[in-house]
Amino acid sequence: MTRPVSEKTEDVLRAAMKRLLEGTSVHTDGRLTVANLAREAGVSRATANRATAVLAEFRAAEARFRSGSVAGLKARIRELEAELRAARGGELAEMRATVRTLAQQIQILALQGEEQRRLISILEEQIALADPKVLPFRPPPQGGT
Repeated sequence: MTRPVSEKTEDVLRAAMKRLLEGTSVHTDGRLTVANLAREAGVSRATANRATAVLAEFRAAEARFRSGSVAGLKARIRELEAELRAARGGELAEMRATVRTLAQQIQILALQGEEQRRLISILEEQIALADPKVLPFRPPPQGGT
């Protein structure tokens, strides 16, 4: 029984199939079609269609690739979503800690401001009682004139 295509033709079709499945096509856009398989291998479409064993392998590999790629992509999406949740959680915890720290610093500054105002008031009273000729210093109003 004669073979529909030569062994050399089967070899170039298999090499082309490998490039298409790996996404490294040279002569086509990389879509997994019989026309691209033939073009990638440098044979006619009719020759590719006569290589029934290679076409069966190609269709099986294409089906595995498509089902595997969808499942693989879905799994990768789940992994990335989990990483995103973890990153957001970490950022959120970091932001909360920063807010707590800033609130504490604001409280400290407010207390220091109150203490300074109290001391200024005491000093102004002491100046007023010590010598009536000494006037307390009043800074000029803000805004210029």
